[in-house]
Amino acid sequence: MAAPRRRRAPEQARLEIIDAAAELIARHGPDAVGLRRVAEAAGVSHALVSHYFGTYAELVRIVLQRENERQRDRVRERMRADRGVPYAGGMTEVLFETLADERYVRLFAWSSLHGYPASSASEGLSDLVDAMEAGIALVLPAAERPGRARVEEVVLLALSAAYGFALGKRSWLAGLGHDPEDQAHQTAFRAALSGALARHLVSEGGRK
Repeated sequence: MAAPRRRRAPEQARLEIIDAAAELIARHGPDAVGLRRVAEAAGVSHALVSHYFGTYAELVRIVLQRENERQRDRVRERMRADRGVPYAGGMTEVLFETLADERYVRLFAWSSLHGYPASSASEGLSDLVDAMEAGIALVLPAAERPGRARVEEVVLLALSAAYGFALGKRSWLAGLGHDPEDQAHQTAFRAALSGALARHLVSEGGRK
């Protein structure tokens, strides 16, 4: 349903166009949207959307960039609040909290599958590894600390599991006869993943 047109400041109109595009793209995938549909949802003219963004590909790029930056900022804010992410349990908490935004998960999956650049989504990974190393140094003696390669390995495993669960949990849990809306299943999966990652993080083969 098209939104009614109304007068608004240029920057406000631009932001509302991006918001409308993000919602449509997350719901239907960029291939099924287009500038005209975004204009209708935002309550502006097709010409105005073209004026601000030029092409649909550029609008998609801006939407993905904004959503990636938002997720990166969420991770950094959580890390600052917790004074770093010292261990696997804290890292998986951060990942699952940020991936609770299903709109972002759908956008990320689509952009990854279709080759859209998502570099800003990865800018926080080095920060995450740095924070984990610093936290581990506070709780483990030097001889027992994992090397950076092992920490990076754990981060990649956590990302893969967390993103996969976020994308497939509804159909997978339903297929197993569980209620996908029951948070107990997510809590149990998170605990199992955290435990496995923590054991792998400090296993003897990964020490410095």
